[in-house]
Amino acid sequence: MKKHSMGRLFTAISAVAVATVSVLAMFQPSDVQAQSAGPLRINSKSIESEFPSGFRAKVEAVSENEITNVALRFRVGQRAHGAYEYFRAEDGARLAPAKEIKAELFWRTSDSSRYIPPGTIISYSFELEDSKGNKLATEFEQFVYHDARFKWEEISKEGVTVAYHGPVKTRAEILLDTTVETLAVMKPILGDESNDPIRMTMYNNVREMLDAYPPMSSTISSELITEGQAWGQEGVVLVLGGGDSARGTASHEVTHIIVHRVADSTLRNVPSWINEGLAEFGNVEPGYSYDIAVEFATGTGRLMPVTTMAAMPGTPEDVIIFYGQSRSIVRMMVFKYGQEKMRSLMASLKAGKSMDEALKENYGVDRIGLYNEWLKELDLPEYVAPDRASALPTTVAQATVTLYNFGNLSGSGTQQTTPSPTAAASPTPLPSATAAPAVATPTPPAATGSGGCMAGAGVTDLTVFGFLVGMVGLGMRGRLRKQ
Repeated sequence: MKKHSMGRLFTAISAVAVATVSVLAMFQPSDVQAQSAGPLRINSKSIESEFPSGFRAKVEAVSENEITNVALRFRVGQRAHGAYEYFRAEDGARLAPAKEIKAELFWRTSDSSRYIPPGTIISYSFELEDSKGNKLATEFEQFVYHDARFKWEEISKEGVTVAYHGPVKTRAEILLDTTVETLAVMKPILGDESNDPIRMTMYNNVREMLDAYPPMSSTISSELITEGQAWGQEGVVLVLGGGDSARGTASHEVTHIIVHRVADSTLRNVPSWINEGLAEFGNVEPGYSYDIAVEFATGTGRLMPVTTMAAMPGTPEDVIIFYGQSRSIVRMMVFKYGQEKMRSLMASLKAGKSMDEALKENYGVDRIGLYNEWLKELDLPEYVAPDRASALPTTVAQATVTLYNFGNLSGSGTQQTTPSPTAAASPTPLPSATAAPAVATPTPPAATGSGGCMAGAGVTDLTVFGFLVGMVGLGMRGRLRKQ
């Protein structure tokens, strides 16, 4: 996820959210087909978006016998599992058996656990049963869970659709062409042979973007400016179309979706360093001087062994180095060893193998070996991993904390307290409000995403604020070293 931060760097919020359902089952369209159900007949049916609150399905049906059950079977995006939920009467009460029914189902998406990104395709079928055991199931249809606040238009090309609103079609066309261009390069490198669609919802300003994201704290909402995020299991990308780096954001995020498809497994997700490295490798407009950051890190001993790069570091300087180093390692892997090995690596990860297992299988080295190959390319000395046994922490006795001692009350009624020396000792201070919290890659919704830039789901990316602060820090440290 690409984002700007106003005042501090925040940990990105996973976008890869899972909708809770009453019954989960593998989604197989061939299992439920439209069929003749004798006396059962649907007079009308509809489903519409009420984003961000949810979507509402309605049905009116009649039968010679009492209708006992009405349900909706649906799948969100490209999630592996579908959902099955029963309708209620229009007043919300439990549906009573009747020969003529009017029922509705509201599927709530207004909290983070049930969030569905706008632009997601939802496949659905209505299923009815009467008291005599007659059943009727409609053929599967699709609707797009659009943001109901706006009137959307769409343009499509080669399996990619960009939804936009307002007089910004030219911007949408630019992002569409950028996405198609990125896929043409990255799908062969990563070995993605699927024809699953990719949808992009383009917003025109920051306020629209913030209101389209999963619920978050008011503090984050007021200080986080989001440029884009990908949900892998839904195959959806949200992009700020008016941003200066919209093309780069679009290509970065769509690469996350491809990585999710070819490499995320049910056992583990792709480590951040290769996920973000591939996303920046696929970025058609990389906006930052990552090479400068890598040069600085090599000269100051700030390089990070890949064994420590499973998640984002916590300081702006280190985040920049992390991105630069990740992209540089991925670039070496593709250019030095070829696309075939990268495709095989993705397949090994998809099969559930650990990063070390996958690397050994395809490159003949583990993470440290790969890191040393990269150091060799930079003419730097080999990295020797520390001895784990010698790195164990030293046991320290825990300080004893006692209660305050209350003295006798004086005649004036003033309460006097005398804390014990231990209680009076200054505790370790909590981080200040201005301290930058650690940036960690979120875990993708088995649902989404995703992924959520999960790609999956889901995805944490560099912030402009972090980049600026980091670059200032790099410059200042460089000048100090010269003195």
